[in-house]
Amino acid sequence: MARRKTRRTTRRTPKTFNLASLAESALIANAVTQGFFNANLQEFISQSPGQMNQITARELLSGITGGSYGTQGTIRTSKIGGGYQVSAVGMPFADQVRENLSNNGVAMVGSLIVIPAGFKVFNRLTRKPRSTLNKALKMSGLPLKV
Repeated sequence: MARRKTRRTTRRTPKTFNLASLAESALIANAVTQGFFNANLQEFISQSPGQMNQITARELLSGITGGSYGTQGTIRTSKIGGGYQVSAVGMPFADQVRENLSNNGVAMVGSLIVIPAGFKVFNRLTRKPRSTLNKALKMSGLPLKV
């Protein structure tokens, strides 16, 4: 039986990083975090919640590792005559997400429809200048695309 000839394929064009796709993905992620967690993408990633109805990545990680998701905490107040009274503040995680979706769900779905359509229109309208810019970026050796 004849031996197969194997060809080694090499990539002629280097992989590039598309900045427009990054922007589109960031806007979609922002819409989703706003809808589910009532926090924009920056707040979701970097901060503790500023409002009672916000959920951040830190709280999600806390909940996964056995915490309370940060949405339901306890407050200890002293009673007259000694001792402490413990009361719960906030609501459970599923209830908080449900409330955030009822408040922000329509805007989130609208954004999830409009953002990709807007980028498609933007890409078609700016095809010529983006092509020129991509050629310049390729000549400069940067692995970027616009």
